[in-house]
Amino acid sequence: MTVGADAIGLVLMPGLDGTGVCFRPLLHALPPDVPQTVITYPDDKDLSLRDHADFVAARLPGEGVVLVAESFSGLVALMLLHAKPASVKGGAEDDAFAEPLHPFLIRTAASIPASASLVKILPARLLNVFFFHSHADKVLEKMLRESLLQVGPAGLRQRARLIAAGYPFPDDTFAVPCLYLQATQDRVVPARAAGWFRSRFVSFELVPLDAPHCLLQTRPAESAEAIMAFARKLI
Repeated sequence: MTVGADAIGLVLMPGLDGTGVCFRPLLHALPPDVPQTVITYPDDKDLSLRDHADFVAARLPGEGVVLVAESFSGLVALMLLHAKPASVKGGAEDDAFAEPLHPFLIRTAASIPASASLVKILPARLLNVFFFHSHADKVLEKMLRESLLQVGPAGLRQRARLIAAGYPFPDDTFAVPCLYLQATQDRVVPARAAGWFRSRFVSFELVPLDAPHCLLQTRPAESAEAIMAFARKLI
């Protein structure tokens, strides 16, 4: 089933921080006439992967939905697609993964927002090593710190545990198309992660971009162009 151009809606699902704050560069690059829903995960309870998926499902804006799942939310998108929602026509996965990441990275991520004071003094160099690399600037650094200051430690630790567990249905296959945006300078998600998606989606498109892990933030125009080209194929 195809959908009309005026029916396409993007649902933006955030990375490990869960806030949606870091979607600002992408939102500025996307066409203003395309409906956009930014998900912010609650931090006041320990949500399972299914709970995260149900939280998103309850906020889907009708028919013709394209999921835009950043990093951690790739797991949530897979769980949502496991239920085969009729309104979701495709998924754009940004540096997503289905299998557990390196334990050191998970422990590091879970410890970052231990307190607001710690976030404020974290060296920019440390943040840039993993997230921005040579693309770092004051605007991106400020945005990242803002997102971390909004994260509850319990919520982030729970999402880190979900990453450590990986996707619980490894034999799943999916009947919707998948766009995979891959950062070629990613120091968080290994390049081989894309292979999992390639082997399990009925249609798979890989778009490599010269960028660090925070691809949507450092290559917003190129990311928006790829996402919209993908969405228009569903018309």
